[in-house]
Amino acid sequence: MMSDNKSTRKTARNSALVKNPILFEAIGLCPVAAIAKSLKLAVFLAVVTAVEVIVCEVLASLLLKNVRRYWRVVLYAIFGVGIIFPIMFILDKLTTDISANFGVYLPIMAVNSMIALRCERVAVKADVKTSFVDAFSASLSYGAVAILTGLVREILANGTIWGINIGTSIKLSAFSMPFSGLLVLGFTAFLLKAFISKLLPEANTEEGFDMSEIRRSLRGNLRELMRDEFNPYGAEEFDTSAAKNRKKKSAKKPKRKKNGGGDGE
Repeated sequence: MMSDNKSTRKTARNSALVKNPILFEAIGLCPVAAIAKSLKLAVFLAVVTAVEVIVCEVLASLLLKNVRRYWRVVLYAIFGVGIIFPIMFILDKLTTDISANFGVYLPIMAVNSMIALRCERVAVKADVKTSFVDAFSASLSYGAVAILTGLVREILANGTIWGINIGTSIKLSAFSMPFSGLLVLGFTAFLLKAFISKLLPEANTEEGFDMSEIRRSLRGNLRELMRDEFNPYGAEEFDTSAAKNRKKKSAKKPKRKKNGGGDGE
């Protein structure tokens, strides 16, 4: 039980801090830079992202472990569409101003790269509990960064918090532009890395840039995919078996002997 709790804490720590999805893996930068212009918009962005990531990771852990890798990516997009489009409908009916501010970024979030990253890294290799902890931790850290970014930008640009005037005399309208979101994210990443280096010296924040497991998951090529019959289930190493077979065949081919001209033929 103690080792299980320790593993759960390590999963949560890595998902939220060491491999922070937005600050160290640069996943979901565009929605935060474009949408999180105020605290209200940032909160909605955090909630939508959390719902999508948690549901997709749990479904991937339950249903997709035996599905071939390149079909899983298609299913992640289908799951995302099934989650995002009802949210779009509800926002259109209840809060048209928030829906207008989300603009084109809300439907694009249906194919959120964060989903494929978390699912391929954790969900299809772990049980439902670990997948949920990973999804919740990553969503919480992503949401916290988005909310902090929205809060700072709203205060500096409008002098308000959640639309309420706080009486600041300095208003920098440039902070409502997307580039200001990237500036805030850059400084936040610097502060978080300094915090981790001081309090968690054994943790390596450069791990956040290690995408090797994702590259291995998606290394199948289009030619093999189109040549294969539609069967989403099969061996995990299917995408490399054809190449291995070709190498074996080429190794077995006998070398042609050169005619010396002296054998009387």
